Amino acid sequence: MDSSNPATIVLSLYQRLLSEPQAAIANGLAPDIVWENPLPDAIPFGGVFEGHAGCARYLTRLLEAIEMEGFTIDNTITEGNQVVLLGRETSRVRKTGRRYTMGWVHVVGLRDGMVTRVHEYNDTAAMAAAFGE
Repeated sequence: MDSSNPATIVLSLYQRLLSEPQAAIANGLAPDIVWENPLPDAIPFGGVFEGHAGCARYLTRLLEAIEMEGFTIDNTITEGNQVVLLGRETSRVRKTGRRYTMGWVHVVGLRDGMVTRVHEYNDTAAMAAAFGE
């Protein structure tokens, strides 16, 4: 596996974010990272999060709100220093006990082997229904 390949870097980061988020933030995200997840107001982890502290806040909100039961990356598309991930997620909303399954797309930008930008595109209708919207 080529550790300088953008797709390899991003896939490795995502594995670490799921298992050891704080270490992944410190060792895989650029200090000027911008992570965007536009979501309806009822979902507490939507917004734009900047820097390591912002990403830590995002992951804390996410893990407090949902229990991720399944997270699969089905395909990766690489163009230069940009990687597009296509996948599926099944999660249970802690507050309501409801589950959702959705497809998603994440667009990830890199610079010097570090992730500098993540923009998530999620099935917000499925999520909002599980959050009680």
